[in-house]
Amino acid sequence: MRELNQARLRYFQAVFERRSIRGAADILNTAPSVITRQISLLEDEIGHVLFERQARGMKPNEAAQHVMDYVRGCRDHRHQLSERLDAIDRLDEGSVRIVLSEGYVDHLVQQVIGPFCSEHPRLNVTLEALPVRKIMSELAEDNAHLGLAYNPQAEAQINFVATVAAPTKLLVRAGHPLTRSSSVPLLERMAEFPLALMPSGYGVSQLIEALQYSEHITFRPAFTSGSVVALKQYVKSTQGMAFIGAGVAVASEVATGELALIDIDHQLCQSAKLRLMVRRGRALPPAAGRLLSNIKGKLLSFGG
Repeated sequence: MRELNQARLRYFQAVFERRSIRGAADILNTAPSVITRQISLLEDEIGHVLFERQARGMKPNEAAQHVMDYVRGCRDHRHQLSERLDAIDRLDEGSVRIVLSEGYVDHLVQQVIGPFCSEHPRLNVTLEALPVRKIMSELAEDNAHLGLAYNPQAEAQINFVATVAAPTKLLVRAGHPLTRSSSVPLLERMAEFPLALMPSGYGVSQLIEALQYSEHITFRPAFTSGSVVALKQYVKSTQGMAFIGAGVAVASEVATGELALIDIDHQLCQSAKLRLMVRRGRALPPAAGRLLSNIKGKLLSFGG
C-alpha cells in the first residue's frame, strides 16, 4: 500500500470522531463537499469503504477502526519523537564520542568529562585514545564528534576549533645527568642514554621524525610504547629518557620530584601544539556542542 495522504487522514479523523460530515466540516472550518471528496479519495487510496452512510451521520466500519488505530499510532510516535528530541535538547539523552591523544585522557576526565557526566548522568560519553592519524580519520569519517590531538597536521576536512601551546619536552627521572647544566647541546648529550619513543603515527613521533630530518640525526629507541604510563614507568626504572608532549600526564610525578621535564631548545619542539578539532561543516548534537564548549574553556590547562 502507498503512503497515506496525511491531510486526508486529518479529514478522516474528524469524521470518525464526530460521526458526521457536517460536524467534521465545522471543526475543520471547510465545506462539507471538501470533506466528502477527501473521504472518497482516501477510500480509493486504501481500497476499502470506511463509513456506512446513514440518515443520522457516518458510521465507521471495521476498516475505519484499523485506519483510526494507524492514525493514533502515528500520533503517538510523533509525540514520542518530540519527547526524545526534547530530551536531547535537555541533555537527558544522546551520546558523544571523543578521540584523543593518550597523554590527555586523565586530565580530560578530571577537568571536563567527570563533572559533565555527573551533571548529565543519562548521556553516554565514549573516550578513546588513538594515534593522531587515526584521530583525524575518525573525525573526517564522522565516527567521532570531537578530537583532541597533539601536533596534528592541517587537513582540509578538519577544523581546528581551539589551540594551545604544548612544547615537546624530555622526560627523565629526578637527578638524571641530563638535568645538570652543560655547555654541550642537549641533543648531543642524549646519545649517551637509552631512549623511549611512541610508535609511528603518534603526534610526538611525527614531531621527532621532523626533528631528526631537520638536524640530520637518528634516534634509535631502546623502548617503544603507545602508552604514556609505560613510558613513565620506563623512565622511572632506568637511566632512560622519553620525548613527551603531554606535560599534564606527568604533572603529579614532576610535582613530587620523582620525574623531571627538560626543555628542548629547538623551534620544532617549542612550537608544538595541542588542538581541539571537529569535522569541518559538521552540525554537532547538543551534548557534543556543550562538551566542545567545556573543553575549550579548560584547554589552557592542558598545555602542560
